[in-house]
Amino acid sequence: MRMLRDNQQLLILDAGSNRGIGLNLTKAFLSQSYNVFATIRPKSRLDSSFRDLEETGATILELDFLDEKSIASAARAYGNKPLDVLINVGGLPPNPKPWKDQTSSLMLERLRAMTIVSPYLTMTEFLPQLELATNPKVINISSSFGSISISGTLALVWESEGRNTTIICVEPGFLYTKLTGWDGEDDMETCIKGLMKIIDSISHEDTGAFLKWDGSKIPF
Repeated sequence: MRMLRDNQQLLILDAGSNRGIGLNLTKAFLSQSYNVFATIRPKSRLDSSFRDLEETGATILELDFLDEKSIASAARAYGNKPLDVLINVGGLPPNPKPWKDQTSSLMLERLRAMTIVSPYLTMTEFLPQLELATNPKVINISSSFGSISISGTLALVWESEGRNTTIICVEPGFLYTKLTGWDGEDDMETCIKGLMKIIDSISHEDTGAFLKWDGSKIPF
């Protein structure tokens, strides 16, 4: 199945494309011969799982969702070329502070940064490249209310400005990943196929929508 035009640029932004949903999306799109750019946090190069991403053949960019300068740097590294699909995969990377040093305000700040600020920054930093594409799409993969909210808000703002970028938020399912503590009920391969089908089928009329991985609409 070929979903998009030949040689489309697909960028997967993930707190760690070396595992989980990010890695599986990378493999799936590369199997369809798409030009995939995957991101990792700089420290992830030291992780043994980095080799899994490296072996896919994807172009790897460094990006830390909790570092605004890192997001801007990744956009510069991507360059001045069309970006057809931007995928934000939500998820909190490991906290460097010991559990005994955690506070409710610190945890809430990290959650806000990952689910609201980071998706907003990635969408705005890569907007120039998105606008070079014919039918640009932004897919925020998250069940967080913050991600849903920023997707809907920015969709309305860009719509009022006459921009043609389609923005949606997708709930990925309860998958067996490190983020879920290696617990899950949904099948990864089935959910990935569902996500790919959504990316193929959505149009600008869907902008601002919140969908489940199987394509069904979720009211919010």
